[in-house]
Formats: sequence, C-alpha cells, structure tokens
Amino acid sequence: MLFAVLALGVVAPYELIVLAATGATPFGQGSESVSAFLILALIDSAIVGPLISALYVHAVRRIGAGERPTIGQVALQGVRVLPTVAAAEIIASLGIAAGFLALVIPGVFLLVRWAVVAQAAAIDNDNWVEALKRSWSLTSGNWLHVFGLLLLTGLTVALVRGVGLSATGTHINALTVVVGILIDTIARSFVALSTAVLFFDLVARKGARP
Repeated sequence: MLFAVLALGVVAPYELIVLAATGATPFGQGSESVSAFLILALIDSAIVGPLISALYVHAVRRIGAGERPTIGQVALQGVRVLPTVAAAEIIASLGIAAGFLALVIPGVFLLVRWAVVAQAAAIDNDNWVEALKRSWSLTSGNWLHVFGLLLLTGLTVALVRGVGLSATGTHINALTVVVGILIDTIARSFVALSTAVLFFDLVARKGARP
C-alpha cells in the first residue's frame, strides 16, 4: 500500500495536468504544441521520474532496516533529495541519448553503467557528479546482471502498457483516464522498485556502504 500511494501521489497529478494541457490520456494522443510537449517532458524528467525513484529507494532502505516507514517520512526524504536526483537523472539521460545517437552500443553501455544513478543520488545526496561516479562503480563487473534486469523490466513495462492500451483504447472518457493513470502508476512503480532493489543488491555485492 505504501508504494502504491507514493507513486499514485506523483503520477495522478501529472497525468491530470497533461490531460488539461493537451487533452491526452496516458494512452491517447494529445494536441500539444512543441513548447507544451517540451515543458511536459521536462516536468516528467525533472520531477515525476526522479521523485518516484527517490521515494522508492528511501522506502526500500527503511524497510530493509526493519522499520515501518510512513508516507510522510518517505515523502519528506524524497522531496529533500529531489534536486540532486533530478540533476543526476537529466545528465545521465542526456549522456545515454547521445550514446544511442553514436551507433547505439555506447548508449546501451551507458544505460547499464548509470542504471542506479537516481538511487545513488537519493541515498548519498552529494551532487550529480558523485551520483554518476557511484552508479558507474556499483555496476562495474555486474554488466550482464544489470542489463538482464533492465531488459526484463523494460519488456514487462511494455507488456503492461500494451495490455492497458488494448483494454481502454485512446478515446478520452473517465474510464480511460482512470485506467491509464493506474497502468502508468503500476509501470513506473515496477521500474522504480526494481532499480531500488538493484541498487541495494549491487551495494551488497560490492560490500560497499548503503
């Protein structure tokens, strides 16, 4: 319940903003201008994704320590580290995108090496440079393990979204909006939880500090 509420509290407002601004449900096509598209993409990459990642990794950390975290405790920690997490994720995303433009393989390599950059930024809360370095260090020697998990996660999310799209279609009505938000919440939650667990798994493998 904790994870569902945390993700829904971030996803639902964002998707409703998108609906109001563009007329698009999570599965629909909106009529946004280029500027609106860029603004929404910036909100997603700078707030929505990073915040969910930060919330989940702190929740997993507390649960792993034997605590029973409250929504308020986790939310406070997530918001506090958001600037660092957002900066780290944005820089990593730009680097990965550039890598994919350079014959794909460098992009895949960087995607794996920076797979837990958001989690590193959230836990350490140093700066985005240190987060990139720590993710690079943690994934060193675990390339196939990380790649396999990212591939499985990506395929699962694609399947979940595909099922949601098939069930609701792209027409705008109350049902498609609600189901779309729930499917988007599930997909983002799965990614955030998988990478949070991956982060602590890599920490354990390296015998490093959590």
